[in-house]
Amino acid sequence: MMKYLCIASCWINALVDEFAEQGLDVLQITHGLPGFKQGSFSENDRLDLLSARILWHRAARLSNDPLLGARIGLTPNYRSVGVLAPLIWHSETLMAALNNIARYQSLISENGAFRYQRQENGRVLCVYEETPAALPASLQQILSVTVASIVMIKTLSPAKHCVAKLTVPQGTPTSGLSGLLDIEVENAGQQVSFELQLTEAELQQATIGRDPVLYRMCLEYANSLLVDQDKGTAVIQQVRRYVAHQGMIQSDISGCAGVLSVHPRTLQRQLEQAGTSFRKLKDEVLKEHALAAINQSTDIKHIAEQLGYSELSGFYRNFKNWFGVTPKKALKDGVLHTKK
Repeated sequence: MMKYLCIASCWINALVDEFAEQGLDVLQITHGLPGFKQGSFSENDRLDLLSARILWHRAARLSNDPLLGARIGLTPNYRSVGVLAPLIWHSETLMAALNNIARYQSLISENGAFRYQRQENGRVLCVYEETPAALPASLQQILSVTVASIVMIKTLSPAKHCVAKLTVPQGTPTSGLSGLLDIEVENAGQQVSFELQLTEAELQQATIGRDPVLYRMCLEYANSLLVDQDKGTAVIQQVRRYVAHQGMIQSDISGCAGVLSVHPRTLQRQLEQAGTSFRKLKDEVLKEHALAAINQSTDIKHIAEQLGYSELSGFYRNFKNWFGVTPKKALKDGVLHTKK
């Protein structure tokens, strides 16, 4: 088992604990999602991006709280960020901490990452860019990451009012967010972003109380985790491409191993080390293609044919197992691409 899977599983289980503290039914939120058993996620498994987003969309619908993500981000469970916590707190400067958040975010979640840029007014604009996928990220998911980052920056910053403004999509309750964070919040655009009103000297000021030895140890460990993660990701992407271009539902591990010039048992072992299996990856690809086609209002029979199903009933059965609704209901109600 790869160590980076432990880091990710800590984040997932800490998040589920946060949902429970908010009074949400975690069994309902995690039902049917790969890797979960009785509401807990296995440290030997990998949670794919689509399932992670379904997790948040379910939580948002159950909560009916427009500030759910912000409340979770406001009091984060630091066990959830694993090696990132000491790496951030002991960075040389605030700018180094921001760069570390962006660089090592994938160890926690593949949902997206912050990008930082200096504007003409001298402020640093921090924009959250979500990873493209068939299912958009829940706004609550993005708010949780954003608010947690703002809390961290305000703690590390030498300036009392370092965060100038938070920008959120239309419809987000700005007054509630402003009250929680004590900063200006405005509705504009589609992305979530915030501005830092810090001088270059403040961004580059040495972090008080940092431990350089601990920082170097955490940095080396985080880099080793990234190397392992990249190796696992490379194998995963090869298998996913094979499934997408070699028969979808009809694809099998033997054919994939042949294309990759490895023995099937070797491929199986590599995938197990990456926290997944050929069957799970095939399901991921099928789910993503089905969801993308549903959201484009594609005819259900045509979707089943695209995925390689010989019988429409087989597609209906698998679709309901994946998403909890039939393709017809999903097509009619659009229940799978809500941005709530």
